[in-house]
Amino acid sequence: MRLLTHSVVVCTSTAPATQSQIPTPRAMTMSSFTSLALSPTPVVSFNVATPSRTLDAIRASGCFNVHVLKGGVAGARVADWFTQGNDQGHKVFEELSSCGVELVGADSGEAANQKSGLEPPVLKGVGVLYVIRCKLLDEPSGGLIPVRDHVIVLGEVVEIIEASATKGIRGANDCFGLIYADRRYRQPGNTLIRSDSPQPGRPDSEVKD
Repeated sequence: MRLLTHSVVVCTSTAPATQSQIPTPRAMTMSSFTSLALSPTPVVSFNVATPSRTLDAIRASGCFNVHVLKGGVAGARVADWFTQGNDQGHKVFEELSSCGVELVGADSGEAANQKSGLEPPVLKGVGVLYVIRCKLLDEPSGGLIPVRDHVIVLGEVVEIIEASATKGIRGANDCFGLIYADRRYRQPGNTLIRSDSPQPGRPDSEVKD
């Protein structure tokens, strides 16, 4: 599995307030993110090892943001920054400028819980291509499926925010997402063969150019 490339994204969510603390932002870097379905609404999925503070925040708030990172040094810095975990709560978000991103408020979208103060953190900067705003899928199992020591998360896409890093350069070679293989962050290389055949596991009717 180390020889297979995987997408690398950063997922954010917000843990509700408790008697001892205010709402707390959470984040994690993950390599299991994938598109699951397009209709009747887009659905994405990923899996998380338990226990996880970010998963707890997703479960409690019902919503999360997935940040698609740029396939280059800037994106790799963002990914690496959020591998340090959530032990210290807000601290991981307080020095974001060191990895070239900033924390901004929720945009004008329709994300679940926007009015409750539990909207997930939004990251913007040169290493972020898109922000995919999601809410937990109602079915099955409320969007959370336990599998041994992991939980599969199913999210319904509510909105996609185009980050500033993509504007004016859409289609450029360096605008593909960050990938990971053999314990290293990597970026896509040259096109080898143009393929017009269906994606593996999908019928012809699902393939769109």
